[in-house]
Amino acid sequence: MVDVFISYSRTNQELVRRLAEAVKRLGYSVWWDDELPPHLSYGDVITEKIGEAKAAIVVWSEDAAASEWVRAEADVARNQKKLIQTSIDGRMPPMPFNQIQFAAIGDWHGEEDHPGWTKVKASLEALCGAPGAVALPSAPRPAPTASPIAAPAPAGGGSRLVPVLLALLVLAVLMVGYVLWSRGERGKPEAHDVASATVPAPAPQEVPPPARTDATFTEAATIAGPEGFGEIRGGPSAEAFAVGRVNRGEVFTTYPQQGEWWQVRIANGTTGYLPRARIRLMSAEAPAPRAAAQRPAARTAEAAAPRARARAQAAKPAAGAAQPQVLQMPMNPRRYCMGPGRGTAECEQLRARFSRQRGYR
Repeated sequence: MVDVFISYSRTNQELVRRLAEAVKRLGYSVWWDDELPPHLSYGDVITEKIGEAKAAIVVWSEDAAASEWVRAEADVARNQKKLIQTSIDGRMPPMPFNQIQFAAIGDWHGEEDHPGWTKVKASLEALCGAPGAVALPSAPRPAPTASPIAAPAPAGGGSRLVPVLLALLVLAVLMVGYVLWSRGERGKPEAHDVASATVPAPAPQEVPPPARTDATFTEAATIAGPEGFGEIRGGPSAEAFAVGRVNRGEVFTTYPQQGEWWQVRIANGTTGYLPRARIRLMSAEAPAPRAAAQRPAARTAEAAAPRARARAQAAKPAAGAAQPQVLQMPMNPRRYCMGPGRGTAECEQLRARFSRQRGYR
């Protein structure tokens, strides 16, 4: 039986070898498929080893995400509550494993204080127990030594009593030693108690948010803010991986929520999170009622009506007044009357009209 099973893609074998050696140095037993016996079926051995292991580390990469074997092994480990996810190229685990936290170890070269390696060690300790905590087998109890058989005494009464006394003394010493040893054994904790005392309680795993149905995303929205785009995050945090992108002017859907991060769904069906400050709901941009916009214009027209009627009344000629004759001139009146039209009736009429306007008689 092994403590840790490692699932990976063959293209990442060298990095996985370094990971397996580091796990072994912690005191855990490790199995990965470089130890696969040639006479056994690959699928049978993998199923058996995952079932026996206390924890299963999946090393995600672009090739691992495309491998059906790696996906199948990760699914078995997830169903058995023993999955530990890592990523070596910054790639987010594929669905549905992207709903579970993972440790980034792409830039890890064996440092003990590396953040990704620290997460892996914490998960191993939660699932497998503290490093080196091995159950100790109980020591067998020694059988009491049989009392020696008294040798036949030589002739003579005093010489027979000495061997008998020695035998009784040895038997008494053995009995006292056995009683003291049995009391000490009963006072010691059992081996499984020692192992259980060193294993800390499993750390509570983060529960992914429940998936929303299409009926929930009923509010149409666009990007707000000075930036021309928004990054869709896989979780409600700026540290989460980007799973999509929406540009200015593109419409996506959401729903009223609590907190600084809202869950959204973009046109290709991807669901993720955006900051509330970057979301502008389109339902809040309804146009103002048209009747209200028309009221000032109507009041302006009503106020201007009396002035228009007064100007029209002033423009009407007095009753019975002779209508001035409309002059028909071939060019500009001034030029015509100063030139070829000087002294004509039309020019005299125009001159008299100008004199009346200026107040001359």
